[in-house]
Amino acid sequence: MSVRTGCTVALLGVMALGCSLGGGKDGEDGSSGRDRDNSDDATDTEPAESAAPVWTWTPVEINFDELKKEIDVDEEYAEYLTFEVEDGNSMWAWNYPAYSRSEPYSVYTTDRAGGNGEASDFVIRFTNPVRDFEVWVLGDQVSGPLAKVTVTLEDGSTYEERMVGDGGSSSAERLDLTEYENIVSIEVYDIDDPYTVGLDDFSFEVRGQ
Repeated sequence: MSVRTGCTVALLGVMALGCSLGGGKDGEDGSSGRDRDNSDDATDTEPAESAAPVWTWTPVEINFDELKKEIDVDEEYAEYLTFEVEDGNSMWAWNYPAYSRSEPYSVYTTDRAGGNGEASDFVIRFTNPVRDFEVWVLGDQVSGPLAKVTVTLEDGSTYEERMVGDGGSSSAERLDLTEYENIVSIEVYDIDDPYTVGLDDFSFEVRGQ
């Protein structure tokens, strides 16, 4: 009887000593596993957010006036842009000062140098994304909206605009797309003017690293 009682007392004493020292499964220092997981010293495994790229932008102007003759300019300015014209036509330079904003050259869609303009859909594709784009439209025979314009950005989003004329073939109207950034292409289609429209004095900023 006394032996059993002594064992019981001894066992209780060991348990009490363990509790007083803070021993247990959660940690030898008396802190729980949960406390350690939530401590300020816990390692943060979430990846850091990557910084947004910082681009440089270079202004570009194309007025075609350095050309020496009427030529197909589809690839002439490929450092910055190219033209893709439907119906077997091309974008041709035209040496006709009355139909230019800066003399003597402008461009228009046709099948040959000096040919009558043909209202062919065309796309301007940029070698690198651009912003602050504008161009002057001339040679129009229509007062009001004369063509549809689709602006495509680098992220794939598209925006619809209108090319507008004033019916004065020798006056220039500004197509202003300066609100858009990272433009990769501009499509012009459904041209109402049967002799198409002329374009002159492209200006934009091209993106670089």
